[in-house]
Amino acid sequence: MQLKIAAVHTRIRLGARRTNVKRLSDVVSKVIDKVDSVDLLVLPAYPLTGPIVGYYSDQKVPLLLKGYAERLSESEVQQSPTLMMVSRVAEEYGVHVLAGPIVERAGPRLYLTTIVVGPDGRLAGKYRKISLTQKELESGLTPGKEVLVFEVRGKDVRVGVFTDEDINYPEVVRALAYMGADVAIGTMLPFQTTFIKMRSEPGTGVLTLDVDHVVELLDVRSRENGMVSILVGGAVEGSNGLGLVAFMPTMIAEPETGVVKDKIMTYDDIDMPVIVEVERSPSRRLSEPLVRALRSLCRSSGRAEDQGEEEEL
Repeated sequence: MQLKIAAVHTRIRLGARRTNVKRLSDVVSKVIDKVDSVDLLVLPAYPLTGPIVGYYSDQKVPLLLKGYAERLSESEVQQSPTLMMVSRVAEEYGVHVLAGPIVERAGPRLYLTTIVVGPDGRLAGKYRKISLTQKELESGLTPGKEVLVFEVRGKDVRVGVFTDEDINYPEVVRALAYMGADVAIGTMLPFQTTFIKMRSEPGTGVLTLDVDHVVELLDVRSRENGMVSILVGGAVEGSNGLGLVAFMPTMIAEPETGVVKDKIMTYDDIDMPVIVEVERSPSRRLSEPLVRALRSLCRSSGRAEDQGEEEEL
């Protein structure tokens, strides 16, 4: 059965949780009204707070990360404004919701974590970003260790999750393919990376990344792994009415044809969804014996280094 995905291409205001909750609620409501039978709703990166690293002074970033950090567990939902909002949306509309990354606190550590919430409003999975940038490491964030592939209830389609910098590392998306993903979904707003040049738009000063380079990367990841890849961008507004400060297009790549040019979402398409329908990949059947072998090889033999960390799920 096909999986219908609606990726929300919208604006996020820096540090304005209430404004962002209201905007996202309004945009999601319009998307659900216009699009029939959505199975998976994808929200942009940092949906409530906006991005942090690279958007504030280096001295201020560690304090903001700690201040915005949320505990992501069913037993502490009240301590996570993002999980509360996403759970409400998922349950109200009966859809799976993918949102993140957000800053997660687990014991003494901070992660950049993307969450999946099921139609029952319960946390169904989370992915802690593996490929942290140098700036993120210097700011006190910890890299994750495991990729996430999940299946939407009632659909024989598996979804793999990645986050911005992961696109620069073939191993991350390849791991999703090995784990049986039929589609890879990631979020990206302009960020500081050694792999992709950041630039300012002439005349406006709005920050963006080298879009042609990002298109090439998404194209390659889709082709080499034989699966549809979706990159959800959006716009970042400054606090205190500073207007638009950063922008990243939303785009889709297909393994046979690469990035679909007429589906690239620009600033003119803000608050519009990208609709993608995905089927189970024929290559997945071929990968299943390999997946079983990898799982047996990677079986955990003890995780002493994780002592002191609170694990959920």
